[in-house]
Amino acid sequence: MSSNLAERARLVEAALLRFQAALESRREKHQVSGISRGFAKGRGQGLTAGLEVHRRLCGDISWIVEYERVAIPFPLAWRFRFGWLLGVADVVVFERGIPRAVVEVKSYCAVGRGERVQASLYGLLAMLNFLARPRVYVQAAGRLEEIRGWEELALEALGRTRRPRRPAT
Repeated sequence: MSSNLAERARLVEAALLRFQAALESRREKHQVSGISRGFAKGRGQGLTAGLEVHRRLCGDISWIVEYERVAIPFPLAWRFRFGWLLGVADVVVFERGIPRAVVEVKSYCAVGRGERVQASLYGLLAMLNFLARPRVYVQAAGRLEEIRGWEELALEALGRTRRPRRPAT
């Protein structure tokens, strides 16, 4: 494996370890879906389904950087001053280990501000973990909508973050 691919593999591994650290941490935690709920009502599966994805990914992850293109659910976390922000993106499209796109998939037709915020927060987490700016999308009712200006939307949502009423699990 070339040094470039080895570095990308280290970033993938570090992202998974960061997610695990967030799960085990006693520090304050905020789920991406919880923050986006402040903008609209969530209807997703939440962190439970993501934990199963994380469990499956904790083995050998070298294939993520070895294949030209991989699209998978991916657990993401970052520690901010206010605590951890964590969640599992529905789809992260990796090209040789670099996240090029983040897609939030919805099973319902209406895409509102909450769904855009959720996708934007996953985009921010991917950018922080991998030092690469992905494109961010919401897919609903068979159409793919690119979220332009997702960085500002994510930062606005984080600016509204307050202490949670109940801790994330």
